[in-house]
Amino acid sequence: MTDLRQSLIKSEFSYLKVVAEKWELPFDAPDARQGMELLAETLFASNKLADVGNILSAEEVEALIWLDDRNGRETWDHFTRRFGEIREMGAGRLDRERPDLAPISPVEGLWYRALIARGFFESESGLLEFAYIPEDIREFALPLLNPDRKETTQETFLCRKAASRETKEHQPASTVILDHVCTILAGLRMGHDPLEHLPGVTDPESSFYQVLLVLADLLDEKLSTLPENLRLYYDLAEPDALLKLWNSWLVSDTHHDLNMVEGIQIEGVPELDPIPVRQRLIAPLKDLDPQVWWSMESFISQIKERFPDFLRSAGEYEAMFIKDKKNGTFLTGFSSWDYVEGELIRYILTGPLHWLGLIDLAGAAEDSPILAFRVEKLFQDFVDGGVPSLPIASPDPIQIRSKGEIRVTMDVAHKIRYLIARFCEWGPYKADSYYYFITPASLTRAEKQGLKVSHLLSLLKNHTEAIPPNILVALERWYKQGIQASISQKTIMRLGSPAVLKALKRSPAERYILEQLGPTVVIIKEGSEEKISQALVELGFFVGNEDQTGSQT
Repeated sequence: MTDLRQSLIKSEFSYLKVVAEKWELPFDAPDARQGMELLAETLFASNKLADVGNILSAEEVEALIWLDDRNGRETWDHFTRRFGEIREMGAGRLDRERPDLAPISPVEGLWYRALIARGFFESESGLLEFAYIPEDIREFALPLLNPDRKETTQETFLCRKAASRETKEHQPASTVILDHVCTILAGLRMGHDPLEHLPGVTDPESSFYQVLLVLADLLDEKLSTLPENLRLYYDLAEPDALLKLWNSWLVSDTHHDLNMVEGIQIEGVPELDPIPVRQRLIAPLKDLDPQVWWSMESFISQIKERFPDFLRSAGEYEAMFIKDKKNGTFLTGFSSWDYVEGELIRYILTGPLHWLGLIDLAGAAEDSPILAFRVEKLFQDFVDGGVPSLPIASPDPIQIRSKGEIRVTMDVAHKIRYLIARFCEWGPYKADSYYYFITPASLTRAEKQGLKVSHLLSLLKNHTEAIPPNILVALERWYKQGIQASISQKTIMRLGSPAVLKALKRSPAERYILEQLGPTVVIIKEGSEEKISQALVELGFFVGNEDQTGSQT
């Protein structure tokens, strides 16, 4: 840390003179360089720092202790937002106005006693301006002011426990994301809209899943599947698959969570690294008891109180173009913190961390806003970077009925459901189960994608307790011979006698006949009814139409 001499080395002569006067020290230096040396020497020699507790105001003491408890430094913006600004002025104005005689804030009072300084230091967010206590002053004077100083690099994060009324309706975290990923990948692989088959999932959750699968290299930017990557993904054990999804979000340097926050719009690409932003928000969660429900609002307010500049700092509050979608105004300055940083915290806790199975949520009622959260047991695996400790469960068998309906519970291995889904038409999701139907169209589509019915037979034999005999026979016949029967709608024409049909076949209307089914029955082209009727009238035969009961009209 920088000492007093280093802190004063660039100070103007007028400032040094004011500081000496505030401490009632002799000051007869001819220039700023000698003045800096003289001031640093006489301040410590005078022993006036030993009486600093009686010299400073209560507010100035509070500000100095607050800074000392943070290892003697804090970002300038954070410090001045809490304890006030200093008026910027050059030498002439300083001599005229003498702000030290009536400081407008504790910060200004400390500034004109050189008890604090400002300088640029490296931080997690890059080079930032900090307020700091010169190291030699901190070592000499602060133990007298702050005898209970904690020798820790970071104080324990505090957060209010949620009230019981805030936790009446629970939304427990789970690993259902693995099921949703399976649905999305299978649907997109088949050309379906998989979002129609995600139970209870709406935006922004569905958008997050699509972004996540792009980050995981399972989809390309156009949301097309990457077959070889999918094969490797489904070769993973489920804990490893979940770890892959965790890390795809956590360490992405291209995805900005801020873009997903509802109600705001980012102009251009944010010029910030999203990885440290996530890490700064996740770090305080490590201090929270996982058995306790915590207040969402308290957590957000504590972030604002302790390290508000986790996203924007200094000039970035003005430089980042963030627009309120509702009224079109730009959200600038620290006054916009609740609408930008506050909502980003809320999104990450109620969004990604919940969807990834790491945070339980709760509210006062089923449709009320989220008021509380609880750290899930998988969270420790997440922050440690380890493979999640998922319970080992025996997979359920696939159930198949004689009409070709397949029921797949959520406890069937995702790789198996992914393959089943690609062979079948999709039914509804109900009672924690997915329903699929084997049809000729679905088998044909699967074969066009390189799947073989023999593979489906193998899947069913290995993962079903019993295949209905008729389904087994039908699949084996398909494998050998293809479609055995087809159903379609055709236009049928019945004629009064073979002679009428013979006459029709000799007329120009013969081209409308597709197939003869019997002596007096033919299939005709769809839409040719009027042409054939006219031809028959010209041949001397009237034509009637049958309704669905067979009656003539």
